[in-house]
Amino acid sequence: MAEERQSEQPGLEPDRLVFGLTAPEVMEDPWPTYRDLVDQCPVTHVEGLVNPMFAMARRDDVHEMLTNTDLWSNRHGSGVAYDKSVGSVQRYDPPEHGIRRRFLRGPFLPRAAAQNEPAIAALATELAEGIKPRGSAELHDDFAVPLPIVAFSRILGMDEDDAHRFKEWADLTTLGMTFPERAVGVRDAVRNYTLNEVTRRRTAVAEAGLPDGVDPVGEVVPAGILSQLCCHPLEDGSYATDDEVTGLVAMMLVAGHETTTSLITNAVWRLLEDRSRWERLVGEPSLAEQVIEESLRFDPPVLGNCRTNNEEITRHGVTIPKHAKVLGLLGPANRDPELFEAPDEFRMDRPITELRRHYSFGWGPHFCLGAHVARLTSRVALETLVEHLPTLRLAGEAERLPQPFLWGRHRLPVAWD
Repeated sequence: MAEERQSEQPGLEPDRLVFGLTAPEVMEDPWPTYRDLVDQCPVTHVEGLVNPMFAMARRDDVHEMLTNTDLWSNRHGSGVAYDKSVGSVQRYDPPEHGIRRRFLRGPFLPRAAAQNEPAIAALATELAEGIKPRGSAELHDDFAVPLPIVAFSRILGMDEDDAHRFKEWADLTTLGMTFPERAVGVRDAVRNYTLNEVTRRRTAVAEAGLPDGVDPVGEVVPAGILSQLCCHPLEDGSYATDDEVTGLVAMMLVAGHETTTSLITNAVWRLLEDRSRWERLVGEPSLAEQVIEESLRFDPPVLGNCRTNNEEITRHGVTIPKHAKVLGLLGPANRDPELFEAPDEFRMDRPITELRRHYSFGWGPHFCLGAHVARLTSRVALETLVEHLPTLRLAGEAERLPQPFLWGRHRLPVAWD
């Protein structure tokens, strides 16, 4: 829970609630603490981290943080540490961010994302049928982890045989967002892997000797974002640097893979927690889309994003110094009663127009590029499980991920008849 205590951190008034992000009770269930913050201390200091940091819990403040890029910068990264690396599209502010985002968005648009649905559905069926004879499984490891690899690998244009590397790197990268010392070496591993892929593609294009004007992507080198970044100029005529390419791959390890796994496990966990929900979905599989959106709202895979303020500001009586790290809490923003009726209830049939107000994919210029892919993959996952394992039930305690910024099931033991 949030605690009331004296704080010596600059900009924080005495006797304010202090948010222990890594406190055991918060790790177990952050929602009571979120309610305390919203009601009693909407701006507070965060404890237990390397850098001093503030948190904002009310939806209107979170909305401003995500949309007002003049005040709230992303150039120092969206994690706890002041990220001094270069390259990630997420670390640009407008207008440079827009140039790179427009270059990348093609494979993520709904029509392009839908082209991956047959492959995703085929893998989902293969995974479900593969575990079916066993009568039980660890749903995280056996189903929710490998499924997003298809979409992730195809969009990037990388070899699906490297899936085991992606998972290991994603785990370490997300842990490093809160505890940088625990991710030592992973950035170099991702960079070296990506640079090897870049070199391989550039060599293949050079050796092909194509006439001017012939696009090598999809012909000489695999289709996908990685080849596009190697071979195609941005709209300003420049080419992505090696740092930008490696930064994008590192970012997508989390945004394109880890969070979709958590979305799948969270949705199944909530449905099986009250098994009447699962039975309803079995009888009404058309509810899968709404269930995924309600899961995003109720259990956001990413609990918060950081920004850095460009000037000193005061919010709710608390002064936040210039260039402070500030965490916008998406979890409580998603349960604002002004937007959602009975926000603390998990409802399978909320209207889509209401559900799409949630902040789990962010808002504004940094809205998640992969939202359509994540929604599609997770919907296919639910539809497949309902069809092939209709008697699914919990077979033990679910455990959450160890990363404080993420909310997903690291273990989800299930069984079926």
